[in-house]
Amino acid sequence: MGTTRRLVIGFLAAVGVPAAAPGQPPAATDFASDRAVQPPAAVIRAATLVAPIPDKLPAPKVPVAAENTFPIDLPAALRLANAANPTVAIAQVRVREALARVDQAEAQWLPTLSAGGIYQRHDGLDQNRKAELFRISRQGLFVGGGASLRLDLGDALYQPLVARRLAAAEAATAQAITNNTLLEIVSAYFALVQAHALLVINADILERDEQILKAARSGEKQGLIRTAADVHRAETEVNIRRVERQELAARIDVASARLVELLVLDPVVRLVPADPAVAPIDLFPVDTPLAQLIEQAVVNRPELAAAAARIEAADLRARQARYAPLIPKLQAEYLAGGFGGGRNGAISNPEGRADLSAQVFWELRGLGFGNLADTRLREAELDRAALTAVAARTRVTAEVVEAVRVAQGRRSSLEPARKAVTEAEEMYRILSATSFGMIGGKGRFDALEPLLAVQALSQARMQYLGSIVEYNRAQFRLLTAVGQPLAEAAPPAGRP
Repeated sequence: MGTTRRLVIGFLAAVGVPAAAPGQPPAATDFASDRAVQPPAAVIRAATLVAPIPDKLPAPKVPVAAENTFPIDLPAALRLANAANPTVAIAQVRVREALARVDQAEAQWLPTLSAGGIYQRHDGLDQNRKAELFRISRQGLFVGGGASLRLDLGDALYQPLVARRLAAAEAATAQAITNNTLLEIVSAYFALVQAHALLVINADILERDEQILKAARSGEKQGLIRTAADVHRAETEVNIRRVERQELAARIDVASARLVELLVLDPVVRLVPADPAVAPIDLFPVDTPLAQLIEQAVVNRPELAAAAARIEAADLRARQARYAPLIPKLQAEYLAGGFGGGRNGAISNPEGRADLSAQVFWELRGLGFGNLADTRLREAELDRAALTAVAARTRVTAEVVEAVRVAQGRRSSLEPARKAVTEAEEMYRILSATSFGMIGGKGRFDALEPLLAVQALSQARMQYLGSIVEYNRAQFRLLTAVGQPLAEAAPPAGRP
């Protein structure tokens, strides 16, 4: 028991919850509000472009007047998720159930009211207190009502406290479920943005490949082509890009369908991103100390608040089991009304009648062995709750460290990826100027090097796009890891 107590006190102190304080359900976050919410200044900066990377990738082209096609931005997606997502709704219903159990536990102190009547009829032998047998036919009728109270003082004292802490645990769990659901929606939204941006890149690369194919065919007609394979090589590249375009169109449909599913929209709806550009988003300063982020996660993560509340509930149950033999039980009943009766079928002499009974008693279940078993059970549950909380804290800190490392790695890859795009564009410019002008090594058109340059440019752009999207995902993942609401961090539409 000493080890358990140390685990309980240590964990509650770490998450900032007094071990003996009554747990209160945290206030629910209002994600349905349209007003702009500024994230905490100590942790989150306003979403902005990363200074060393001013360039933006092309914006996805939103179809105009397409049937059942609607633009959506990230703040709107997060608001819709809180309003319609069934996973979030189920978690909120569980909070309502827990609050109802609190009301049930607190109502134990109130008596039960009843009203009605009792009719009794007896025909045949009966026996009096002298053990004499006699034959009788009688009946009686009572009409009235009263109040009764059957109260286990242990349950009446401890169950409301336990129920309040379990309600706090459910509220914190609902917040954790909401945060994880919103993170899933953020990832799905970025997948949609990435697919549209890839289609824009594909359109530009396809146009360049078609220019090379046109130049190769022109050189073939004029006899200025370096090798007859250049036309086939260019045609192959063009067809590859066309296949890629079809695959990207299907990828866009899949990403849209996934986001529609998470937002519980009409399945026929097709979503397109309304953001004007794909650019890095900074939610945390890159130099934020890891220890500070871990400390913030320990204080803010709803999973740890739920674990702390469950520890308190288990501790209260253990104390109730330990002191149960010393806590009395009460029973009281009061009935009042009119009573009348008589021989055979007659009911006469109706008069008022009142009955009161009350008792107080103590109980040892199974000669006390049942109470000892209850105590061991509750202490084992307390041990499990404490160890589960320690495991939850370990998992939370690991998630913070992992999210920080991923975000730092993605951040460091942005600048090299941007430079790769710049170098690939310059390489293509130089090669296109020489090759398209028919100034090859022997005055002939050579399609190989321009095609290689286009491939390098396509790869560099897709790599840069992937780095930006994964960096943004890592930032929101880190935001969730430290326990900040995602709905407050999404930049408004039209801003990166």
